[in-house]
Amino acid sequence: MSTLIRDVVYAPEYGFRGEGDLFLPEEPVGAPVVLVIHGGGWQAMDRFRFGRVCEWLATAGHAVFNINYRLTGDAPWPACGDDCLRAARFLLTAGHEAMAVLDRSRLAVLGGSAGGHLALMTGLRLPPEQVAGIVSLAGPTDLAVLSFLRGPGRFKHLFGSDVVPEEVLREASPVSQVTGDAPPLLCVHSTNDKLVPPEQSELIATSYRGHGRPCAIHSFAGEGETHGIWRPPRPAVPELMAHIEERIQAFLAACFN
Repeated sequence: MSTLIRDVVYAPEYGFRGEGDLFLPEEPVGAPVVLVIHGGGWQAMDRFRFGRVCEWLATAGHAVFNINYRLTGDAPWPACGDDCLRAARFLLTAGHEAMAVLDRSRLAVLGGSAGGHLALMTGLRLPPEQVAGIVSLAGPTDLAVLSFLRGPGRFKHLFGSDVVPEEVLREASPVSQVTGDAPPLLCVHSTNDKLVPPEQSELIATSYRGHGRPCAIHSFAGEGETHGIWRPPRPAVPELMAHIEERIQAFLAACFN
């Protein structure tokens, strides 16, 4: 049985977008911590979309901080990335009193779609000794070659301009953040995904291999031509496919071992 603490404020100046929900497992003392980041193309949705995922993680013994962040309608990149880093530091330093009993020596970061990109950027930019592992569910990894960003107005939507220098794209891409001490990574990607093609996970896996770091890709033939990660039917607050939960659970167990 998990406990839910709603509306934990990590960035008060941003109102709703500076809040998160804290899910505590039945035995919170010494529980490992996971930061969860929702998707929505950097411009939509909120933390409630991942509520079932957080409930499942808490039932499995993790403490989970499920966050909002500023969308691109509020501020362009790097605002959302900065917010996720701030939320991670808030969790690591027990910004809420209920976090004090948790094992905050290291955290894992998990996100889906645009949240997968943000999970990667967060986990790769924190000090490596503070990150147990990263889980990217169909997350973009190289914005310079991501086809859907090339549509009319897409660059402007994310970066505030239709003209984005290559160095800005590079710095906003997780593939450019991989180093020789990068945290372990699990990428989950449907081979049928045409929104964020599976090549995006393969690109960062190649970068990880080049640095001698552990990275696994959980590939599957998902339903439809988007991410295919949710169990049918797909309510507003969906659940991950069972095989994805099993793979994530095994990965996190190894990370926190």
